[in-house]
Amino acid sequence: MNPAKMNPAKMNPVRSGWLVAAWSVWALVGCSTGEELDPAEGAMLEARSTLERDTSPDVSDASYGTLIADNNAFAFDLYHELATGSDNLFYSPLSISVALAMTYAGAKATTKAEMAAALHYSLPQAELHPAFNQLTLELDSRNIAPHQTTEGDDKSVRVSLVNAAWAQQGYEFVPTYLDTLAVHHGAGVKLLDFSADPAGSTDIINAWVAQQTEDKIQDLIPDGALDSLTRLVLTNTLYFYANWATVFDTDMTHDEVFHAPSGEVTVPTMHGSLDTAYAEGNGWQMAELPYDGEKLSMTIILPDAGRFDEIRNGLTADWFTQSSAAMQHGDLDVSLPKFRFTWGTTSLKPALEAFGMVDAFDGTRADFSGMATGEQLYIADVLHQAFVGVDESGTEAAAATAVIMFGNAEPAAELIVDRPFVFLIRDVTGTLLFVGQVTNPTAS
Repeated sequence: MNPAKMNPAKMNPVRSGWLVAAWSVWALVGCSTGEELDPAEGAMLEARSTLERDTSPDVSDASYGTLIADNNAFAFDLYHELATGSDNLFYSPLSISVALAMTYAGAKATTKAEMAAALHYSLPQAELHPAFNQLTLELDSRNIAPHQTTEGDDKSVRVSLVNAAWAQQGYEFVPTYLDTLAVHHGAGVKLLDFSADPAGSTDIINAWVAQQTEDKIQDLIPDGALDSLTRLVLTNTLYFYANWATVFDTDMTHDEVFHAPSGEVTVPTMHGSLDTAYAEGNGWQMAELPYDGEKLSMTIILPDAGRFDEIRNGLTADWFTQSSAAMQHGDLDVSLPKFRFTWGTTSLKPALEAFGMVDAFDGTRADFSGMATGEQLYIADVLHQAFVGVDESGTEAAAATAVIMFGNAEPAAELIVDRPFVFLIRDVTGTLLFVGQVTNPTAS
């Protein structure tokens, strides 16, 4: 199959199924100046499939259930890989899975097999991407417009999962890969010039991420992460805001002791009573705190004093499924600390390599020929950052993932001057001004 060239001047929208449109960068940062682009002046070219996103994907209940179970298995695998210390931790396994699914769509051979095993993608490609699409569309249905309850509380729910791809101008990608991004992941391909201005491209992507996450995710991609070898960056953002179904009374919040691993700390602690699902087992308690609409909830797993490491080390998707299924509704008095923190930006490359996803990061072995057929591509890094804030009214959370794809350029030649050499100083005309040799640099 001929690759589709991401050059707007040469693109054939009929043959490739793609067209180019101007993408307005209202609040994004300009490539070279670092100044905010005016909405009337700033525009970015976007390659967009003529195929629309499938808003009614044909996904069987079995495939959908498999995707959710697989995602949860990956979530707990990643938890055990990341939760190696006593520090706070927060991440979005869904954001990571979606971003890497867009990458996986172009993987072949051993690269594809290793990614499938590491990420728990047990569905074939033809079923995986429609299932992710259905999950995203279902999450969209969780949104509840701001409204006032009979108790006088203002409540709402917002869940926003957005994908975008950022490609090097003029680079060639396989048309069917680009169509997969559009049809199943709703991702257009925004054209940047990483080769000429990697720093400005970084600013644009980071500003877009901040915009999608209500400024909760800042500087997802650190300085220097992108360079002239960058060919594609696949991004996912997930923003979440939800009021509790039963809000906590601010008058009942008091400073209380929290028994942290490093010692006791004093923290504002919320108190409330509600009818909710609850269970307890050997060394743990579990409770569900529902959000407005009761389609979404926070589940608290509270190990007994002195048994945190033991209980968390035993957490698996199967354990969680069985334990949560045992919860029963009843009256529950809750004391919960307020908290707010950001985790990352963190590279997920070590964790993914530990899961056996190795070839994808190797410039000599990676096979993403389903993505691009010319230059060999590989994953340079997978970056993730997440934010969470919990208070009396509810929860705000955000996460973003970036998969950075590099081209496998020829290795740079080396000049290691560690032996006698000849040198010349010359003018641009070719005139030799000086000639010399050095056999011992320490001699004067």
